[in-house]
Amino acid sequence: MSQLRVARSLGISYKRWLGWQPTPDDPVEWDEYERDWMMALDTYEWAHKCPVCGMDISFCHDRHAVRAAFRGAAVETCFVSEMREKAMASFQESGIVEAPNSQTTRLNPR
Repeated sequence: MSQLRVARSLGISYKRWLGWQPTPDDPVEWDEYERDWMMALDTYEWAHKCPVCGMDISFCHDRHAVRAAFRGAAVETCFVSEMREKAMASFQESGIVEAPNSQTTRLNPR
C-alpha cells in the first residue's frame, strides 16, 4: 500500500510506478484498473485513517495501544503552520473577516 501512496503523491499511476511505459498495445496510463487502485486506496483511507492524526483508527482510538507505544509527546513547531497562523492573525486584525472558519492561507514563494 505504501508504494500506491507514493505513486499517488507523485501524480502517476501504480503501473507507471512499477515501470510501465506507453506502448502501441497499452497507450493509456490511467485505465480502469489504475483508477480502481486509487479508488480502493481512497476508500481504505477514508474508512481507516483518523482525520485528526492520520494514523489508523484501530490504533489511535485504542487508549491502551497508544499508551503502550508512546510515553508522551514532544511539542514541536511546524513553521509553515506558524506562518499561516500569523497571516490569519494579521488578516483578522484588519477587521474585514466575514467567515473566519472558512478562510485559508496560501504560502507565497520567494
